[in-house]
Amino acid sequence: MGVKLSFFRTEADGVTYDAGQTIFVEGEMGAAMYVVLEGEIDLLINNKVVETVGMDEPFGEMALIDQAPRTATAVAKTNVRLLVIPENRFLFMVSAMPQFSLQIMRVMADRLRKMNARE
Repeated sequence: MGVKLSFFRTEADGVTYDAGQTIFVEGEMGAAMYVVLEGEIDLLINNKVVETVGMDEPFGEMALIDQAPRTATAVAKTNVRLLVIPENRFLFMVSAMPQFSLQIMRVMADRLRKMNARE
């Protein structure tokens, strides 16, 4: 993916997952989005990898935008450290930081273009 959220690099907090651990599952409701601080995440739809997300890249944002169940499963491809952005922080950032909102729109547009190119 080309869109990076490098302004989160200074975040000291983060949760870690070992390679192979599941972060969230397709079909469940989402209460947070994530930004990869270290490592890589595979996004799977119907048990097929559709994208690998790396450092500074976000994932899981769609569930916060449309309040619908997750469209993919996220699994740690490598050992990872993730920044968890809960819904209340996400909503604050969207309203207070136009640059953040624009970056999230770019992420979604990039994913949509890739999905359309595969069909």
